[in-house]
Amino acid sequence: MKRVYKILLSFVTLMFFVTACGNKSLYSMKTDLSNERGLEKLVASIDWGPYKFEGVKIKDKALEIKLSGKAKANQDEAFKTSFINGVVLLVLTDAEEVKYSEEDLYFGFIDKDLANEILKIKYGKEVDDYKKSQEDFDNLVESLKNEKFETGAAKYEMMD
Repeated sequence: MKRVYKILLSFVTLMFFVTACGNKSLYSMKTDLSNERGLEKLVASIDWGPYKFEGVKIKDKALEIKLSGKAKANQDEAFKTSFINGVVLLVLTDAEEVKYSEEDLYFGFIDKDLANEILKIKYGKEVDDYKKSQEDFDNLVESLKNEKFETGAAKYEMMD
């Protein structure tokens, strides 16, 4: 009987550990541009979807993210991933702009002004508002993941 309890306890501990690691929010990795190691860790922790993260450089108040690989997903999914990750980086750092470099990108950069405009229209808050609360940040990321993104000749559309 003790053996069954030990196995059960081990299983419960393992499930707790796996669940706790799976629910980790990027918000806890919030950093500023002066912390290069923390910044590298943050950017590497983000899911880049169809691209492979190669590196990050800091130039003034801009993050330059080097990605590689051709987008295996469709254009809309690649655009969506790049947009969401740009917003995440603007919220979690003190960057004013996020630029991407790769030959086959569908989305090249996002700055704080553009992100503020979109977020203000859609959600009524700006980038700096999401810096104050992990709950608001997590809700924003979840909402953005559920949005519909369409690319094309200057076309950007989010579902109502």
